[in-house]
Amino acid sequence: MTLDAELQERIHILWDELASFEAAQTDDALVHLLTTVAGIVRAENAYWFGTVRLEDTGADPLLGWRPRGIRYLHPLPNDTTFTRDRLRAIDRGAIDESTVAQARQAGKYRANRMRDLVSPEWFASAWYQNYLGRGVHDSLVVGAPVSPMAEGYYGFLRMRPDDAFTEADREAALYAMRGLTWFHRRVVLAHGLLVASSPLSPVERRVLALLLTDQPEKQIATVLGVSQASLHTYVRSVVKKFGVSGRKGLTALWLGRPG
Repeated sequence: MTLDAELQERIHILWDELASFEAAQTDDALVHLLTTVAGIVRAENAYWFGTVRLEDTGADPLLGWRPRGIRYLHPLPNDTTFTRDRLRAIDRGAIDESTVAQARQAGKYRANRMRDLVSPEWFASAWYQNYLGRGVHDSLVVGAPVSPMAEGYYGFLRMRPDDAFTEADREAALYAMRGLTWFHRRVVLAHGLLVASSPLSPVERRVLALLLTDQPEKQIATVLGVSQASLHTYVRSVVKKFGVSGRKGLTALWLGRPG
């Protein structure tokens, strides 16, 4: 299936718009991307989450891949407890076939609807009932590889029954994401999931965004409402996690230096 010229142009405009966001505006750019593509595929909600590859013991059905960090465009019921419990369940080995199927496709751009990943029986399982309990009837997920050890997932959610995503929706979402490798890398970096030794806390992510501007640390402390001593502690934590010596090193990462 080939996208029509009007839809391609709409996506190309989106790419140009994303390129106009500064490094410190990664969160705003992510919201814009999710909002725009959700509109294209007629989804009522969307999310991003990052995954990292830990040690693969050979017996792990997910091949070492684990989710780390998630951002919904619009909150869903019980977001905090649902996400926490889901991550804990995965770490305990409670994994459904859709999650396994996604992990097995890691390393390439791909877009899947629910029915592309699971058996018909899955829709009668408790796993699907969990989706329905949060108002989600169908999903469309684009996997975007960033490195052999990190990937980004962009999910789009249909909140209305009997209106599943189509093949045309799947192709449009994949096309929109395929030309944005540079952006996927930036989003994963902003969450501390590419070269950082551990994910960034919400406060550290705010500090990081401001460090990528030309504002001096004194002004950053004022913006954040913290003392300069507290800010310096946050800054040291951020640069240590990224393995750089200061703001110049962070800037170099955002300009594409391999991690």
